[in-house]
Amino acid sequence: MKKIRLILSITLLMIGMVGCAGAEDYEIELINGFKVIRTSAERVHIGSPEYSYDKVLIPLLTYEEEGEYVTKVGHDNDRYIIAKTNLDNYYLLDTKVPIVRGPFTEEKFREAKKNEKISDSVTLKDLDEYEKIR
Repeated sequence: MKKIRLILSITLLMIGMVGCAGAEDYEIELINGFKVIRTSAERVHIGSPEYSYDKVLIPLLTYEEEGEYVTKVGHDNDRYIIAKTNLDNYYLLDTKVPIVRGPFTEEKFREAKKNEKISDSVTLKDLDEYEKIR
């Protein structure tokens, strides 16, 4: 009995130390089928299964931009998604077309948002402020 307890304790301790891969992965529903998708701490992006992942993503991933991920997001009721990444790049996604514009500096992002007539009430929020789906 002591051996079984010892083996069970060691096994549980090892599982606790290693953790479960994917335990912190989640999705956040946005608008028009687009989602924030987290597959690891450094892989947080906005995409949609309806569109090619290499064409409609925030951030637009290339080898040079690896390591960039979404940290804040906002959206209106039916068309635009805005996002900020860990590299202080800003993006604007028109979900009707769909097309991603950016990366912008903060100043250029404000101009683009104004040009598209996106309301000032559409603001960037931390991902923790959204309901997450596992």
